[in-house]
Amino acid sequence: MQPTRSIRSFFRRGRFAPSPVVGVALLASLPALHATAQHQSLAFTGGVLLNTSVNFRGLGGHSTSSQPGPATGAAIDRTYDNGYNRVDDTGNADGTTVHYGYRSTSQLGANGVVLTAASAEGSVSFDDAGAFLEPSANLEYRGSLGSWGESDWGVLLGIGYQTVNQEVSGSFITDANLIEDRFSLGTTGREDLPAAPYEGTASGSAPRIGSEPNRTLRTAPGARMLTGNWKFNSELIPVTGGLYLEFQVAGRLNAIVSAGMLAAFVNSDLSYREISTVGALPSLTEEASDSSTDFILGGFAQLGFDWALWEDVSLVAGGRWQPTETFSQSVGGRTVEVDFTSAFAVHAGFSIRF
Repeated sequence: MQPTRSIRSFFRRGRFAPSPVVGVALLASLPALHATAQHQSLAFTGGVLLNTSVNFRGLGGHSTSSQPGPATGAAIDRTYDNGYNRVDDTGNADGTTVHYGYRSTSQLGANGVVLTAASAEGSVSFDDAGAFLEPSANLEYRGSLGSWGESDWGVLLGIGYQTVNQEVSGSFITDANLIEDRFSLGTTGREDLPAAPYEGTASGSAPRIGSEPNRTLRTAPGARMLTGNWKFNSELIPVTGGLYLEFQVAGRLNAIVSAGMLAAFVNSDLSYREISTVGALPSLTEEASDSSTDFILGGFAQLGFDWALWEDVSLVAGGRWQPTETFSQSVGGRTVEVDFTSAFAVHAGFSIRF
């Protein structure tokens, strides 16, 4: 008969009521629980997910809502960030119009009225912006398939819960792409133009100006100020399946090595809010959000330790490398990529054998 069982039966028969000191001494004297004695177990653990890399790409794309139209044509409705030149009631029959508007006196020159449409590339990025620590929890089943010498091996199944969240904000100076259309004054003098800001109508009585532009395309270095906030929140449910090998290290301490496949269900939200300002042009605010679900595949390799408190209950701890496919989500041309190549989970908890 094993000493553990004889001590327990001794207690059950009521022959001895142990004091705490005696109990500790008896626990220390118990023999090691060999790996081969285990048949099935459930481990409940909590911990952290480390070393995920969250990368934001293509931030700050500024596509103007203006409609400047083609570079040629005298009877076209054209809109800009700082004004408009439209077809009036005459149909711009003589290549001029009274249906125009502008915001600032700086747009009025001796050679005409300058209207501008601005845009900018999504050139801003954040690399490796992920939080170093994220919460993680895991439920793991081990079922013995047999012994290998003094070791035990079997199947391992698990399900967990993890999060990857990141929010970044900042202000940046970037280049701007400008469409600058100049509309001639003809016989109208600059001093005859209405005071800015001005909004003419199709049947107005303002001095007539040209309706076909003289267009200039240029890139203005450092002309755009971008201020933004970008947020990514996600929940992961990783499911693992593989094989394990458990062996005795010393006394009541066993080690468990395991490896296998991992599939994770990802539920995520990506949102942003950006404000772009180009020179004296009106600021443009753009915001959007998107929700996404996906499955990503990968694998895992794990090293754990099991210290037996009693015959059926243990304290467990371990680390798991869990590389998977890169997760990607986009909204409005903005993209977040989560790289799990170096992701590592550290857990601790307890295990019940049955």
